[in-house]
Amino acid sequence: MNFTSRQLKAFVFTAHHRSFSRAAEQLHVTQSGMSLLVRELEQQLGFRLLDRTTRRVTLTEFGTRFLPIAERSVQELESAASRIGESANAVKHRLAIGSTPLIASKLLPQAIGAYATRHPDVQIVLHDGERMRLAAMVRSGELDAALGCFLQPIPDLRRIPLFRFSLMLIEPAARPAEQPGARLRWADIGERKLLSSPRENPIQQIIDAQLRRLGRGQPGDMVFTYWETQIAMVEARAGAAVIPTFAIPACRGRRVSMHPLVDPDIPIELAQLVSRSRKLRPEVAGFADFLKDYIRDWAA
Repeated sequence: MNFTSRQLKAFVFTAHHRSFSRAAEQLHVTQSGMSLLVRELEQQLGFRLLDRTTRRVTLTEFGTRFLPIAERSVQELESAASRIGESANAVKHRLAIGSTPLIASKLLPQAIGAYATRHPDVQIVLHDGERMRLAAMVRSGELDAALGCFLQPIPDLRRIPLFRFSLMLIEPAARPAEQPGARLRWADIGERKLLSSPRENPIQQIIDAQLRRLGRGQPGDMVFTYWETQIAMVEARAGAAVIPTFAIPACRGRRVSMHPLVDPDIPIELAQLVSRSRKLRPEVAGFADFLKDYIRDWAA
């Protein structure tokens, strides 16, 4: 059998009103269209549901038995559609965003708070994690987008640049830092004891390449997975470190000094990672546009 919900509604409305014309008004079709829908349903079922006369419409024996089944089917279908519609509407206004730990803890919370004041109907759920885990979550659909310094191509994912940061040297200081200080040339790093990230970190690979050009080929004296650990160890006077300038919020209030590195000024690009196979939702693009402006104002 291949009857439709519209045919079932036509029968239910006609049975309740005992009139094709009044039922047609409720279903917003013509009287002849309503009659045709019921007749098609009867043909599908193989038995008559209604007796029609010039004066009235009445239920047949089989129509009386079939009516509660049709009513229940229509009600269940509409309830299910309503529940799914509510869920779909909630998903429309919910963004799942992932980011690497330092950006997730120091940059995004304030940005999300500012975005929420402008768009209170959009809920942003934030996840933190390492780069490859975030990429896998975007690929599977668990995340709408991931934010981080994804410097190398990742299969099936599209990289959308958001903002260009650079690198800076941080070293111990007598007073807590508020803003970056004087710029420093790479050549002036000298023989400072440097802390570093693991060699597989793409940003550390860029740092190491530049240090090798200066004749420093040995690994860092101490290696830490997270930028915030490096910052804490610099504050503890364990050495200096070269880190991205998006770590400025994590340095504020710490007894470190920040010196943007120049000659050369090496760009470190913050990007948004999205799936190539799924259409970019307007909410995702809207948050990315907001974030560009927010970071630009913050960086200024």
